[in-house]
Amino acid sequence: TAIRQNPGLEKVTIKARSTWCRGTTTEVTLCGWTAGGQPMTGPTRRFTITVDDPPELGGGDRAPFPPEVLLAALAGCVTNATATNAALFGVPIEGIEMELEARMDARGFLGHDKSVRNGITDINYTITIQSPAAEEKVRRCKETIDRKSAIRDTLANPVNITSKFVYKPS
Repeated sequence: TAIRQNPGLEKVTIKARSTWCRGTTTEVTLCGWTAGGQPMTGPTRRFTITVDDPPELGGGDRAPFPPEVLLAALAGCVTNATATNAALFGVPIEGIEMELEARMDARGFLGHDKSVRNGITDINYTITIQSPAAEEKVRRCKETIDRKSAIRDTLANPVNITSKFVYKPS
């Protein structure tokens, strides 16, 4: 309702900042989000996610590595959105579980084969939804989220990514 009544509010921006901690460890701080240029979070709302690489990739294995965080984002988005969608349509849910798997070829991101893609090539997941409702109603909730999940859409469709470089001499 708020978005329909306030043109411009639909434009959402999410901000994050990363800091290298040495080796292969990075801390990513989620700095809040805005809608229509207006802060939607208080100044004290901050979350930090640490990422690291596994030892096999030269890391210290102190935290999940980025592809695992990506899968977590997809699982969280699909699970939460499915539960929310079910609630909106009066479909009772007793449990939701997901099993996800991503496939990538290390030759690409390690620079061993330029013909191999650097990133994930396939993501598969199974979502299990426990509900006393009719299967068709539950299936509709899941299929709606297959079309509406922001993270799934981001992964399934090209995204414009730009970068800037700033050099600071030490």
